[in-house]
Amino acid sequence: MRWIALAMIAALVTSHATEPDFSKALAGKNDNERYRLALEALRKSDDPSAFTKNQDAQVVEAAVDACRERLADVGENPSTKIESLANNLLDFAADAKSPPALAIRALHAIAESHSSFGGRISARVAQLAHNPDYPSRVDAIQVLSELADGRQAATLAKLVNDRDKAVAEAAKEGLESIKGKGVTQTFIQGIADKTLGDETRTALLRAATKRDMTAIVPVAAEVITEPGLRLDAQKALLRLARKSDLAQLRAACTKIPDDSASAAALKRLIAKLEKE
Repeated sequence: MRWIALAMIAALVTSHATEPDFSKALAGKNDNERYRLALEALRKSDDPSAFTKNQDAQVVEAAVDACRERLADVGENPSTKIESLANNLLDFAADAKSPPALAIRALHAIAESHSSFGGRISARVAQLAHNPDYPSRVDAIQVLSELADGRQAATLAKLVNDRDKAVAEAAKEGLESIKGKGVTQTFIQGIADKTLGDETRTALLRAATKRDMTAIVPVAAEVITEPGLRLDAQKALLRLARKSDLAQLRAACTKIPDDSASAAALKRLIAKLEKE
């Protein structure tokens, strides 16, 4: 009977066994019923992530989904217990022995939190995104862009030119959508940081322009003096600059070759803004 099976599973859940034996409680049930019974019981567990170590695929699937429910929209100040659950789920997602589909499911369960956990969880996800041997890098990138850690914009920018085209495309999309604490400042600092290299800085410039991030106008006016960034900085200024930016635009004009196409474009922009 169903209530007997639930009672047996509940007893296992509250026993806190590392690898509980669900075999008797779920014996004779089809996969769908096994999943439903396990999920119903694991919703009552203090730590459903512990059950990702189970050998039963339906129990593991239920454990991941129970974690997803627990993590949903926890905000930027989650409890220690919730962060521990997220770390355990991330361990499962990173484990090469985990079933690929469930590992991906676990990653996206973490994304449900929309929290970087103070940057700690997002930093771990970033490591997976950068790892060329990790099979689910695209999913890691997608999750990274959803964890409300704007500081990871620089991580995504570094991946825009990855050899793996799917990874590069995912990073580009993530860079154009990432939100959260520190995102604007990360773009500004990254564009200005010569140690990042022109490719990464260009990726940040292009994404910021597409996002209509007017806060980057001052730094774009600075880096337009660099040949490797000049064209994209010019495009950013043409799209984002306002009349209040005229002083910076005039200063930029004096720092680039007067006969260059960029100088001509800036002069036209200045003339246009002066008439507004």
